[in-house]
Amino acid sequence: MLSYHLLKNHAGVLLIGDYTSLRWLHEVVHDVNERSPLVTDKEGMFLSLAYDVRKAYEQQREVLQPPQHYEEMGVRFGVKILWPVLLLQHRLLRLSLAFLNHSAKTQAIAYALEAIIDEALREDFGAQAERAVALWQRLNPAQPSVFEMLQSRGAIFCSWTKSQRKANFLQLLTSFDPMYDSYYTLRLQRGEKGLLSPGELALWDNAEWPDPRW
Repeated sequence: MLSYHLLKNHAGVLLIGDYTSLRWLHEVVHDVNERSPLVTDKEGMFLSLAYDVRKAYEQQREVLQPPQHYEEMGVRFGVKILWPVLLLQHRLLRLSLAFLNHSAKTQAIAYALEAIIDEALREDFGAQAERAVALWQRLNPAQPSVFEMLQSRGAIFCSWTKSQRKANFLQLLTSFDPMYDSYYTLRLQRGEKGLLSPGELALWDNAEWPDPRW
């Protein structure tokens, strides 16, 4: 079964699972990566979810011993994933299933991942959570440019402080819209505040991702 712990500073989640659940997720991501017409880069950021999960169940990331007096929980394994990365990875997985014949196991693991993301977003972002969930569900990684945008969005997200992530997270999700640059000026003219300018995002296009302090 999959579960999570929130990371520090609104950075993302520690994705946790037992050996079998993580193996299932690894297999599903590899299968979807190979067969989905939406995955244009077969060695890209979507496949990195399978890599991270494999490293977790191989005990090369976080190993969580069962709490005292709850030994029946068994040993679990976890891997840290940033919010912008995980949200796009999940959406590509979810949208891909509409184009593929898939098993009940695939559906089970996709929905389990969706459930913990939904719960974690609501826990991490409080009053903003409903809007964050709605924007996550609107992400459309079927557009190749959306994963390309992750370079700049991921870099700027890592550079932010805890308070900046809380304040700017919704605008970061909004900026994944392929038409964002076009309607940014219009939104500015309407008096909207806290927008991420396309120019600011462009400065991070080729930047190394800073330490996310997670």
